[in-house]
Amino acid sequence: MSKEIIIKTKRTTNYVYLSDKGSDMPMVFLHGFTGSHHSWDNVIEKLKRRTLTLDLPGHGKSTFNDLDANYSIDDWCEDFNEILNSLNIDKVDLCGYSMGGRLATGFAIKYPEKINKLILESTSFGIENKDEREARLKEDLRLCRLIEEDSPKFVQKWENSPLFAKQQDRNPQGFLSQRKERLSHNPIQLSKALKSFSQGNMGFYKSKMTEFKFPLILINGSEDGRYIEIGKNIIGICRDFNQHVIEDCGHNIHLENLDKFVEKLL
Repeated sequence: MSKEIIIKTKRTTNYVYLSDKGSDMPMVFLHGFTGSHHSWDNVIEKLKRRTLTLDLPGHGKSTFNDLDANYSIDDWCEDFNEILNSLNIDKVDLCGYSMGGRLATGFAIKYPEKINKLILESTSFGIENKDEREARLKEDLRLCRLIEEDSPKFVQKWENSPLFAKQQDRNPQGFLSQRKERLSHNPIQLSKALKSFSQGNMGFYKSKMTEFKFPLILINGSEDGRYIEIGKNIIGICRDFNQHVIEDCGHNIHLENLDKFVEKLL
């Protein structure tokens, strides 16, 4: 069982879920774009340790307090640090998927003293080229408009991404649960999340990752070639680095091959 805790910062209202499996250092899970804390339910069920999940701002029950105010990954890092401090949590194993992995990386750079181990599933470390970054932001802003105008149409478009090509075949029940979750979000809040956490609005983290003194573990699917290459580019950058490639998986390993994903966590 997980206890629901509501923590309000100046900028966000956050729904946090802390499991009651002991009092050891928690493993924190950050979901991807259009997910929620429920994205990790099956992972947590298999882990015999204390865990913390949350709905990221704009997802599930968590909200941006002021939709008109600017909000960035750096702002989220400060809010998340405030959340951990309010729960008297000094250090965590931090696991993030896709967008959640970018947030996890930003947090680890800003608050390295809070990280025991960083685990990233299918994560980008930003876009180095300025023109490509600006193009990505423009594309994400177009998606923001679609989310606000026709959320079901956006979900259909998002599901048709090559990143998720075989999810429905590999885990039909998980895919349908994921679709229900995606359709449940407040479109205005979700649009704000995409704008705030877009790769077009974040820095390029690679050089800052050289300062990591904690273990960094990357988990990729064998069919997710672009993200495998992103991971290979980190080799030699971090002192304690491992990359695991899971066969017959695309972008979302914990949905497509739950057992293999948990095996790597353990």
